[in-house]
Amino acid sequence: MDKLTRYNQKLLAIIGTIVLAAGAIAIVISMGLFIVSLIDFSDSSNNNGLRAQNQQTTNTDSVEVVRTQEISFSTPYQLDTAQAKYIIPVGQVDLELSEKVSYEMSKLASRSNDYRYTSYYGLFNNFIYFNDANDVKKKLFEGRIVITRWDFLKMDSVEVLLFQGTTSDHNKDGHLNDDDYQSLYAYFIGNGEMKTYAFEHKTVLDFELMKKTHYIAVSLGIDKNKDFDFESSHEPQEVVLLDIKTGTIKKLISDEMKMELQQAVDGISE
Repeated sequence: MDKLTRYNQKLLAIIGTIVLAAGAIAIVISMGLFIVSLIDFSDSSNNNGLRAQNQQTTNTDSVEVVRTQEISFSTPYQLDTAQAKYIIPVGQVDLELSEKVSYEMSKLASRSNDYRYTSYYGLFNNFIYFNDANDVKKKLFEGRIVITRWDFLKMDSVEVLLFQGTTSDHNKDGHLNDDDYQSLYAYFIGNGEMKTYAFEHKTVLDFELMKKTHYIAVSLGIDKNKDFDFESSHEPQEVVLLDIKTGTIKKLISDEMKMELQQAVDGISE
């Protein structure tokens, strides 16, 4: 009988220890989950782009906006390590709680063979060019725009900032982002000129420096059915050239050669 009692006591002690250990583990897991819930892991990958419209009302001397997004600045990027020239990307974050903001109308009315080539991707709504040597801080874009990619090119004495982005909600999904037709923008640092290259019923898919030349090859997707949705599986592409010395766009393939190539595909012989 004593042996049975001692056995039962040991069994109860083991079961009690297991229960206590399980309880302790559960408490630790619960605390860990609670701590994780307090940490904000949000980043730009959750950013759907700039909202196409904000609710607003206009009075005689003011505009009231329901703000749902707020601008966010990234770390300045030095364009040239030998000079104090910087660009500051401007993005936006989605606010958890919308805010009502009023703007006064008067304030609204007053607003060498040596080359480098680098590319950056993201969702930005503006850029600020900053040259410390000249004490210059310049906002590069006016109005609403979303930039999905920006590049910096330095070739001999020419310095160009290239941007891919959009100013219109072409597909009417409520956001300005990379699902809309993309245009090409070039800011020539030397003379401070911004040039816009928009292509009707076409979207900029990619652009790249053609090495040993002064051309940027720009790949365009042709929206044949004009539904504001380029589908690479059955809609064609073409390539044009941006001449960074003149700031002009030119054809890479002539219309005559295109016709010859198409006739070969169509099975037509001259």
